[in-house]
Amino acid sequence: MAAPNMEDGFFAKTVVLLCDYSDEGAIGVITNRTTDVTAAEVLEQMDVADLGGIREVVRWGGPVQPGAVFLTFDRHDCTLVTRDVESLEDDEESDEEPAFAITERVRVSPSRGLIQDVAGHADRAEAFLTLGYAGWGAGQLDKEIQSGSWILLEPDEELVFRVEPEEQWEHCIRSLGIQKDELWMHPVEE
Repeated sequence: MAAPNMEDGFFAKTVVLLCDYSDEGAIGVITNRTTDVTAAEVLEQMDVADLGGIREVVRWGGPVQPGAVFLTFDRHDCTLVTRDVESLEDDEESDEEPAFAITERVRVSPSRGLIQDVAGHADRAEAFLTLGYAGWGAGQLDKEIQSGSWILLEPDEELVFRVEPEEQWEHCIRSLGIQKDELWMHPVEE
């Protein structure tokens, strides 16, 4: 989550689901900002049948590639087999759909096949789309964490799927057991 002192217009008061982190950089999707675009509109543009399996509100995932579509979903609700993105390098001929494994249940994927599968189920509330993503180059996120811009929290399935986007940042602050005005991040001096 963005620290209370984060002033960057893109990231102030954001909650980011960190999907991948390595020496080469990091990628995540912002979960607490919404767009005026509906899931039905995105699915229509993708030529994917919409049977109500994805929440109608589309979220703004970040400033990188704003036309990229990502699905955040509960893997237990998906009929297609999913495979962690890291394993793709080992077997590029597999029929399994790639997904970032966030927790045992939470997955994030840009896969059209997974989006189609999840959209094809009626009345699922455990899935949503985001447009764009947040990305950091090699070492960039580490520097931002050291400067006090970000607070790392364990992934929380309840937050991802059951807390309304506009309430997520405050929910994260409360999970720390303090008030936001009691928290000020200072750079790490090593």
